[in-house]
Amino acid sequence: MSPTVLITGVSRGIGQATAALFRRNGWTVVGVDRLDPSDPLKVDRYLQLDLSGPDVAEQLGPFIASLGELNALVNNAAMQIERPLTETTLADWDLVMATNVRGAFLASQVACASLRASGGAIINISSVHAVTTSAGLAAYAASKGALTAFTRAAALELAPDIRVNAVLPGAIDTPMLQSGLGRWTGPDGLSEATQAIAARTPLRRIGQPEEVAEAILFLADGRRSSFITGQTIVVDGGAIAQLSTE
Repeated sequence: MSPTVLITGVSRGIGQATAALFRRNGWTVVGVDRLDPSDPLKVDRYLQLDLSGPDVAEQLGPFIASLGELNALVNNAAMQIERPLTETTLADWDLVMATNVRGAFLASQVACASLRASGGAIINISSVHAVTTSAGLAAYAASKGALTAFTRAAALELAPDIRVNAVLPGAIDTPMLQSGLGRWTGPDGLSEATQAIAARTPLRRIGQPEEVAEAILFLADGRRSSFITGQTIVVDGGAIAQLSTE
């Protein structure tokens, strides 16, 4: 019987690439997203659900229970709002926190029984913004810092039955990155921004969603990462290893 993974935020970017990689490796893939499933998305089961909503546990709990065995949970769903701190509204802040932190907390909570029974794993998709960030991303950076801290706390509480780790992507070629780079001006602003990021990255390029997916699969696979919990894996081409003043 193939192992089962549940991936939130599965419809685009890292979530979509992760679903494809797990399927190629023989996993049953269950997707959760607030969007309608995209045409190329291949999952075995799908639940359309906004993780920032008020009734997440009530909908997600029975859905997970109906799966039978669950071997891994990937908390990937995320919201990014770019706005100066003084212009960030309470609604902005609450939406980012509800999606990026509360959603992961609730998904982890309702999945605990199934994951404990299988000796499974939780992988939280945080961000390098949890460690070092940029102006205009206060809510996003705070949420990813909270998710990273939650990873450590959950790893202690859920051991030895469930391993909990986080992946911190850097600049990855996803719709979220492209949307964020749209703040650059000029007719070639998006291309120039991508090139500028690549030039400042030690590996001299931005990453691909598939490269983050490989780290997620490693942490989900109990044979490959059986003695790893409470940890973070940074997938950023070396960006945060370099002093910004150099």
